Amino acid sequence: MSNRLPTASQRRRHALISAWRGVDEGPIIELPTLNVSDLVGKVVAQAGIGDRMKLEEVLSAWRDIVGDFLFQHSRPDSIQRGVLMVRVLQPTVHHALAMERPRILKRLQTLMKSAGIKDVRLKHG
Repeated sequence: MSNRLPTASQRRRHALISAWRGVDEGPIIELPTLNVSDLVGKVVAQAGIGDRMKLEEVLSAWRDIVGDFLFQHSRPDSIQRGVLMVRVLQPTVHHALAMERPRILKRLQTLMKSAGIKDVRLKHG
């Protein structure tokens, strides 16, 4: 939060509007101004899109994490309470990802510390 006071142009605008309305000028409400960076976290939390933003980050790095073949046959689906759900198309891909799961999890945690992924679960579909 910023402690900026009204600028000279804001004071002139306030005086002009007060004169136009025919009322006494009165005090300018000197509320602190907010930066966009102060509001982003609150908006993301209220909208409930924090997990979706983390998922987009995972989606962009998924090819590098699992390789081309597994990338073509699997997609991260959602993140719920720190668990990444991955949708796979075939049982063989499910098995391959299950064998690689510890490595994938470790790679996700090192590349995306802010995502807070604690586990990876696989599902067909």
